Amino acid sequence: MTQTHRCPEPSCSFFNQVLPQNAKICPMCGTSLAQAVQVPAMVASAAHYAQTSTASPQFSSTINNQKRPQLKLLHSSKQSFLLLRESGIIGRQSLSNSMRPDIDLTGLPHAGIISRTHAHLYWDLTHQAYMIVDDSRNGSYLNDKLLPRGAPHPLSHGDKLQLGQERLICLQVELLHNSA
Repeated sequence: MTQTHRCPEPSCSFFNQVLPQNAKICPMCGTSLAQAVQVPAMVASAAHYAQTSTASPQFSSTINNQKRPQLKLLHSSKQSFLLLRESGIIGRQSLSNSMRPDIDLTGLPHAGIISRTHAHLYWDLTHQAYMIVDDSRNGSYLNDKLLPRGAPHPLSHGDKLQLGQERLICLQVELLHNSA
């Protein structure tokens, strides 16, 4: 069975992202992949499919025969943002190189306080929960508590996620489970 490497460093922009099969170190942060998470290639292709398809938000995804809910972030303006893959970045678009994060908050009022790579989101099989790792300059708050930079924290349905200070960007966490 073919294996796929993923960067194990939470502070890296490539954290939990699929890396080339022959990579010995992460091309972004230089972390050795000797102890990196190994995921079957079939899972990587399923994650790629979820990224490129328009998945219906009411359905869960199956990764390693485990059901995971769909992660949705709801802004007070009624805009919603879906994480279509098992991991991704929340932030805003970089105008200098046209890179877009998986959850792009560029159009929101006060989006300037959001870092381009504000936080990493990923599904943790062990905890059966989505995790958030703050990587920002202005901080992230989960239920009004400042998240230490670089440390993973679980997200639960109904959590309040605040990006930056002064409550300018507030998002409600929704976990959508398969009803079938």
